Amino acid sequence: MKQYLRILFTAILALPLGNTLASANSTDDAKTFFTSAEVKFGNNDFKGAIADYTKAIELNPKFADAYNSRAAAEFSTGEKQSALDDFTKAIEINPTSADSYNNRGSIKADLGDSKGATADFTKAIEVNPSFVPAYLNRAAIRLDQGDKPGAKDDLLQAAKLGNPDAQQWLKSNGI
Repeated sequence: MKQYLRILFTAILALPLGNTLASANSTDDAKTFFTSAEVKFGNNDFKGAIADYTKAIELNPKFADAYNSRAAAEFSTGEKQSALDDFTKAIEINPTSADSYNNRGSIKADLGDSKGATADFTKAIEVNPSFVPAYLNRAAIRLDQGDKPGAKDDLLQAAKLGNPDAQQWLKSNGI
């Protein structure tokens, strides 16, 4: 009986260690697939990138960067709804990613959801007040909606943060 308990106890102790090792390997494997996907994305192999990002997500379902990057690849292939869903998932996992809010806002703008896009750009700015792309994107929406004062405010902020395009637009418009 003592031998049985010793074996059982040893097996119980090994379970968490085995799960930790499996988890570490899954995380490492997910990073390997992510790196492969990034190379494919850089070579405009968007379908191959999507496949590798998907594998990284399967191995690590909390890999926000993989969702964010897969969404960018999906957008590049015209899969806008899938991209929107993946950006949303990336935000659920990491609600402090200005990049994910900005990217989701860009998709919403592309789909004609100006109000949703503006909300996402605003959230990106709240998360990271130095995130220039969100100011530029929100300014573009505001200009499209005829809100020149709002666009000017965003471009002034982007210019203060050192963006040369915003500085040029302001200069060209006598501001």
